[in-house]
Amino acid sequence: MISIFQAGGPVMYPLLFCSVITLAIIIDRIIFWFKLRNGRRLELIAKLCRSSQPGCNPGELNEIKQDLIGKVLLVGIENDRSMAGWEMKLAAKLGLDQMIQYQGTLKIMVSLTPLLGIFGTVLGIIDSFSLLGDHSLVDPIAASGGLAEALITTAFGLAIAMLSLIAFAIFQSLTEKLHYEMEIRCTELERTMKIGG
Repeated sequence: MISIFQAGGPVMYPLLFCSVITLAIIIDRIIFWFKLRNGRRLELIAKLCRSSQPGCNPGELNEIKQDLIGKVLLVGIENDRSMAGWEMKLAAKLGLDQMIQYQGTLKIMVSLTPLLGIFGTVLGIIDSFSLLGDHSLVDPIAASGGLAEALITTAFGLAIAMLSLIAFAIFQSLTEKLHYEMEIRCTELERTMKIGG
């Protein structure tokens, strides 16, 4: 593996840096979404939306605070009813910011890493052609080193881009689903507060 990395030339170092960043983001987001999914308290949130009162025991209240949607709904219930909608929108925005954290960086990696791979390809081909220009009889093994560099950097760049794209699509989908659910629950709570208030 080290010999392949070295054969890829100098562009492999920025590609390695990009791959480390991509993997760190993916691991961070997997942990975030895993904790979020395990912290879901759907029954308690539904109860909260139906009553528009924090009529839960302290243990249930703590459980609701662990849920992202629960936090947003509690902000609406615990504040003045005239400001509840605005307060929930603000809390939802903060929750959305947590959900989309690092997605912009993944999008950059989707575009940047293939370009780095192509840059490595160009450098490898330049090396091969410089060998052709220097010698009247070209050693095929020497010329193949530049071509290997070209192919290795392209492959690594594409691999990182594909991994970034798949991760971005999955995290974007999870964000959209939870954001949609958050909007539905907030609307449901606002209706309940208007009817009851």
